[in-house]
Amino acid sequence: MTYGTARGEQMREGIVRFGVVTAVDAAAARAKVTFGGESESGWIPWKAERAGAVTIWAPVSVGEQVIVVSESGDTANGIIMGSAFSQQNPGAAGSEGLYKIQVGPSSIEIDASGVRIKAPQIDLN
Repeated sequence: MTYGTARGEQMREGIVRFGVVTAVDAAAARAKVTFGGESESGWIPWKAERAGAVTIWAPVSVGEQVIVVSESGDTANGIIMGSAFSQQNPGAAGSEGLYKIQVGPSSIEIDASGVRIKAPQIDLN
């Protein structure tokens, strides 16, 4: 196999990688990710659900299993495209028809029966 062929194959194998977040810079909206202990990325951005006139801010967290996509196969040019549940961070919802957002002890649950807001304190306005 030639060097060029080997390098091309290596790049293709690195296009989509699973890793774990090791550090977060919320001010810069960047994180570092380790890939099975073999290497760690530099500071790479995570995908925003919305980032225009409407914004949704949901930073990744240390220990979160993520999916990194890099068109070139080089994680330095990658982006965190999403997360995957893991044994360390299992899914919070146990019901197929439940939509749930949880941050610490606070949560919002929506399903066919209604909307439930749970929190130590709820401020309106």
